[in-house]
Amino acid sequence: MTMMKLLALPLTAGFVCILSVSDCRTKTIPAWAAPIFGACMLLLHLLFSGLTLMQFLTGLIPGGILLLLSFLFHSQIGSGDGAVVLACGVALGFENTFAALTCALVLCAFFCTVLLILKKKRRSDTLPFLPFLAASHLILTVTHLVSCIRE
Repeated sequence: MTMMKLLALPLTAGFVCILSVSDCRTKTIPAWAAPIFGACMLLLHLLFSGLTLMQFLTGLIPGGILLLLSFLFHSQIGSGDGAVVLACGVALGFENTFAALTCALVLCAFFCTVLLILKKKRRSDTLPFLPFLAASHLILTVTHLVSCIRE
């Protein structure tokens, strides 16, 4: 595992965890947070040669798709969620960002299914997405660190 990945994974997990608190409390994400984090991670990649240009550009795809979906389906997906995933793509590249996003969607689907079955929520209700994204980033970070220790 590269030095940059060892640095980027926990930084990204911490970033998403901090923002998930705001998402839970206010159902908003500060507009300045994702661009600043993305710019800082881009600077770190430039300093430590973390990602190639192609890895950087493909890392923007998951967040770009979420931003596009947020504009198409205004009330279903928040643009802040897309901006955060876009910043995560800058930090981690496509594979790790896609893995974290997929894990977050599975966790969210499972949680929503349980809430629907227990009749705690209705289909029209919304949930903050960043706590699921934070949990998936923590899972990804722990998984990578354990695999690094085993090597």
